[in-house]
Formats: sequence, structure tokens, C-alpha cells
Amino acid sequence: MNEAFEKIGSRIRELRKACGLSQQSLAEKAGISYKYLGEVERGVGKLSVRVLLQIAGALRADASELLDVERSESANLSRAKYILSELPERELAVVLDMMESLKRHLNDS
Repeated sequence: MNEAFEKIGSRIRELRKACGLSQQSLAEKAGISYKYLGEVERGVGKLSVRVLLQIAGALRADASELLDVERSESANLSRAKYILSELPERELAVVLDMMESLKRHLNDS
């Protein structure tokens, strides 16, 4: 059981760092203490479903992303998803158009 908590904690740390968040800022967003978050990331703090959902919400991630440690996406993709989730809808549409144009340009090269 401890191995599962360690893997989940490691995944939370990975996503937190990919989003450029400190333990303090993630803990504040999740409504938990940074000391408890540190324990969770080390796999020594027991994680309830409620807290898992709070952390996932603060990371703008699905809880399944925190639990699926075997399929974890790259840190760059996690960071991009976090950044995009912070944009207002209008700006998000502009960024997505830019990304599509860049992809077409790269494919043509």
C-alpha cells in the first residue's frame, strides 16, 4: 500500500513542478497545509479521496491523471495543459489557432 502512496505522491510532485508551482502555492490552492502536501508527495501522508480531488482541482488536472502513474504524460504536456487552463476562452482560441498554424508550418518543413 505504501508503494501506491509513493507513486501517487511522486506523480503529484511531477505535475506540481511541471506547472511551476511551489508546495506552498499548490497547498494554498488545494486548501491543505504545505507540510501535509510534502508528506503526500513523499508517500508518507495518507491521501483521502477528498484531498486527492482538491489537489487535482488545484493542478487543473483530472484525478485520474494523479492515479494513473504508469501512463503519466510528459512534464511538458502537463505544463501546457495547466497554462492553457488558466487562459480566458477568447485568449485560448487565439493560442489554439497559433498552435495549429505552427503545427502546419512544422509539418511542411
